[in-house]
Amino acid sequence: MADDIMVTISCTTYNHEAYIADAIESFLMQKINFKYEILIHDDASTDRTPEIIREYEMKFPDIIKPIYQIENQHSKGVSVSGLVRKKAKGKYIALCEGDDYWIDEYKLQKQVNYMEENPECTFCFSNAHVEDQKNKRRNRLVIPWLPENKNYFNNVSRKYSAGELQLLGFIPTMSFLYRKKVFNNPPDWYYKAPVGDNALKLIATSYGYAYYMNEPMCTYRFNVPESATTKWRTESKEQTVQRCNKFITMLNDFNDFTNNKYENEIELSKLTWEAQRLRLIGDYKGLKDKQFNRYLNLLNGPDKIKGYILINFPSSFDYGKKIKSIFR
Repeated sequence: MADDIMVTISCTTYNHEAYIADAIESFLMQKINFKYEILIHDDASTDRTPEIIREYEMKFPDIIKPIYQIENQHSKGVSVSGLVRKKAKGKYIALCEGDDYWIDEYKLQKQVNYMEENPECTFCFSNAHVEDQKNKRRNRLVIPWLPENKNYFNNVSRKYSAGELQLLGFIPTMSFLYRKKVFNNPPDWYYKAPVGDNALKLIATSYGYAYYMNEPMCTYRFNVPESATTKWRTESKEQTVQRCNKFITMLNDFNDFTNNKYENEIELSKLTWEAQRLRLIGDYKGLKDKQFNRYLNLLNGPDKIKGYILINFPSSFDYGKKIKSIFR
């Protein structure tokens, strides 16, 4: 039917008064030939975020449909993205958190066009700019930003299997578009994943394939106060070890979920978390295991040298990080 909603934009936000308007404006600027809705979940923000959302809701009541929480749901262990997904009416769901935004006015149209023409594609993503809120820099692309991205990034639009996508590393969440039907009944382990977006991309892609569009369509704000990645950099060694363990558990669960279809890639990805875990707990003997040579093969250039030091001289690696932190 012509009135059917093609895309639901899922925007989760908390204390994003400085950013939320940019996100909403970037949704509204989309030039599309289909119907869409914007679901914004405010998780009981204590700043002006709800007020700003209400202003837009009044202007665009047929498109913007907020969910205002009185009590913070994330702190209770509730999946806020799951709450939004249950209300979504779109055939596809696009993600963008309240502190990020889109820069391509044709982002949704490009992604929907591809997925409509290729029904086997269940997940679509693009590149993005990194906007550092601490240093006010915006001169990098998310892919390839992290060391593990570089071996599986070809600088071209291409298909990825779920296993290849995991080895690609961090990809910009604000670029995600996926078929809602593949996530109608997510497995229980999804709700226990340390990063829901990571589990989501694996599950969605496992039902078909992922397609990468090699152009920056959005902006990832880095060093935003209270964001997950910002909090990670201040967590204790014990908390980081727990996070490593949770990622390894998630990857084991995904292996079981897919009957080990992507076992080779997933086992390789697990090595990156296992190497970090062993270093943190001081098990330098464990790092000597030959299996970690496969981890080194994921890296290139200076990053490979750093990885080599991590595996072969872990105490020196830790000492270097301490010295670097003193001069920050």
